[in-house]
Amino acid sequence: MQDERTIYPPEELLCGMDAGGTVTKVVVCNRRGEVLDSFQAGTLNHFGAGTGAAAKHYAAIAQRLQERFGAMPGIIYAGHSALNGPVDEALVRDMTGGAFHPARTIFHSDAYIALLGFTLGNPGAVLISGTGSIACGLDGEGNYHSIGGWGQLLGDEGSAYHMALRGMQAAIHAHDGLKASTRLTEKLMRHFNLFRMTDIIDILYDPPLEKSRIAAFAPEVEKAADEGDDAARKILDEESEWLYALSVAITGRCGTHELGYAGSVLEQNRILRERLTTRLKERSITLQQPRFCPEMGALVGAFRESGIGLSKPIIDNLSEYKP
Repeated sequence: MQDERTIYPPEELLCGMDAGGTVTKVVVCNRRGEVLDSFQAGTLNHFGAGTGAAAKHYAAIAQRLQERFGAMPGIIYAGHSALNGPVDEALVRDMTGGAFHPARTIFHSDAYIALLGFTLGNPGAVLISGTGSIACGLDGEGNYHSIGGWGQLLGDEGSAYHMALRGMQAAIHAHDGLKASTRLTEKLMRHFNLFRMTDIIDILYDPPLEKSRIAAFAPEVEKAADEGDDAARKILDEESEWLYALSVAITGRCGTHELGYAGSVLEQNRILRERLTTRLKERSITLQQPRFCPEMGALVGAFRESGIGLSKPIIDNLSEYKP
């Protein structure tokens, strides 16, 4: 790490950001791929945090960069959780309020930087299952494809949110005597600290519970499945089938048999990941952990935009970064 008072010319600096729904992860490197600084800031997702809070977070990131380096990096590349694809410069200026001026600032989806973290911009595909779910990839001609990512009202099958909601429904159905008993009923009561089951109504609706807080119940569904609960096992089976369908569809469109994975469900839910891996092997598709985390995928995007080739020395330097 360089001395914090070091001043750099803007053209020497590249910045990558993973603008997630909860926090924004920022990393800055030089043209050799040597990471000079990394930090976290508040979310830039104006849908979840509101435009006022997002504006403050943009300004705070810009101030940190200015104080640390004496200038804005020449290129800032961000994967944004509020976007589903690239946007034009005018919208970027509107979203940021010009906070990063005069840097060349590029915004794409957070799914795309996860993809770059796996493929380094080459043809390939990635499956993402965290709070939401999506699969995306690049084909041999450089065309970008995405499947899923429709949000909790229209889809998100195979995601933590979808799994958690189905687990909560199974718990309630068992409580009402509509389905067989399940460990999920007790886990739901304990997870939300309910005195009686009907208390969940106020928790969910008054005011509406954040999507991420509902998704936080997903690990309890996995635990119940691990304990042999039939209802929980059925949920995991069906969620893994959705992820399998996404995987087959995206690898088919992109013409690849190598599939990266990202997101809390695939990274932490051992049962689901193992089931998915087994199914994909039947189609000679290998599920692999990406080489770089999403914020480093954003740096890959910055290098591509700068025209600097990702040589082995640069990749080796980037690989030294530890989140």
